This record gives sequence, structure tokens and C-alpha cells, in this order.
Amino acid sequence: MKISQKTIQYILLLLIVLIAAGAYWFGYQGFIEKANSVKNNNKAIEARISELNEKEEHRAEWSEAIDNSQKNIDAILAKYGPGNTPEKSIMFVKGLEDATGVEVSSIAFNPDTVVFTSEDTDENGNPNVEFSTSYISVNYSATYDELKACMDYITKYKERMNVSGFTASPNQESGLLAGNMVINLFGVKDANHKYVDPSVSGISLGTENIFGSGFGDMINTGEIGAETDSFSEIGEIGEGGEGEQPSENGENGTEG
Repeated sequence: MKISQKTIQYILLLLIVLIAAGAYWFGYQGFIEKANSVKNNNKAIEARISELNEKEEHRAEWSEAIDNSQKNIDAILAKYGPGNTPEKSIMFVKGLEDATGVEVSSIAFNPDTVVFTSEDTDENGNPNVEFSTSYISVNYSATYDELKACMDYITKYKERMNVSGFTASPNQESGLLAGNMVINLFGVKDANHKYVDPSVSGISLGTENIFGSGFGDMINTGEIGAETDSFSEIGEIGEGGEGEQPSENGENGTEG
């Protein structure tokens, strides 16, 4: 069968159209999609570069602000001690008596209660920062000036604390004020706050009488009574009244 020249031309035209359509759909269209994808990626990269350039312009300013913020945080944390224990509270009360003249006849302790833990943890899974609080209740006697000195001592103490309440009533015979005082204690545990047991000078480990021979003799003879009603007198009894005074360990906290 002989195909006419005109039919051959139609067939060639159809092949050209099919080739052109295939080139568009399978070639050009794919190229356009890739080009648009690259274009969009370039826009995102340009936006990121612009953002980073802007941050770089403020880098020194922001770095200084971050350093200042960290210094402020460290200064705040430095006002807190590394937690509280009964022996540490006893040494605090002893220092309070020595510094102000207030006499404390009894003290009640309470354990630390954790009130906040940071979400970030160390390699052992422990929180990097932990805040705790506790309180001690003391019965005291003092003059009015000694009571004011006591409040000032607590306010300016190197570790953060405050008085949540107290009572005071005058003693007509002695002229002193007597009552109860509740002192809130605060603590923070982090890499810079490590608790160290308070040390007491003049008392060796393993001694039968931790208060000194003089104190033991007074207990045995009944001489200790109203004369030793305060914590401050305990340190004066050892070695016949000439023993060394217990001193508060300054390493327990940080200067505020």
C-alpha cells in the first residue's frame, strides 16, 4: 500500500508534536520543578544568612548581656548556703549568741525540704540546681538592744535567711525580753555549692566527754544548772572554763 506524501507529512508532524510534548513533560517540566525547588531553597538560605548577619552585628552586645546575666545569677546564688543540718544550725546559733549577746535556751530543728529542681541534669541524672528550705525554732532571752542586734545579724548573715515570726514578753524580775523565734533557712545545691561539715576546734574524735573535762565535772557535781542556760556558755566550760570556743565554719556558705 502506497502512502501519500501528504500522509507522511501528517505522521511526521504528529511525531514532532509527541516528541515536543514528551520533552516538555518529562524534560522541561522536571527541570522547572527542580529550578523552583532550588530557588525556594536559595530564598531560605538567603533569609538564614540575613538572620545570621544580623545576629553577628549584635554578637558582642548580646554576649556581654549574657555574661552580665550569668554574673547576676551567680551573685544571687552566692547569697545561699549549700543546705542546712542540725550541727550547722547549732554553730549558727552559737555565733548569733557570741555576736549579739542573745541567750538561746533551746532550739528545734527541721529537715530540708526541696522546693525547686532544675530541668537540666548532670551525667548522673541529678538536677544541676536544687533549692531547699527549712527552719529552726529557738527560745531566747535578751535585752531590747540585743534583740535588735540579733535581727541585724540575721539580716546581714552571709547565707540567706529571714525571721518568719517571733514572740517577746518582758520579764519584770530580770528586765529581759523572752520569747520564741522562727528562722527560715534556705539552701541551694549546684556545682558551686558543696556542703562541708562544720568543724569545732578543741574537741578530738573519740573523746568520752565532747564538752571537755570541766563540763563533765560540773555535770557530775551538779554545778551545771541555770549558769549554763545558753549555747554560748558550753564553749566556755571546757578545760575548766578556759577551753577554746567552737567556731562556725566559713566554708559552709558563700559570702552574700
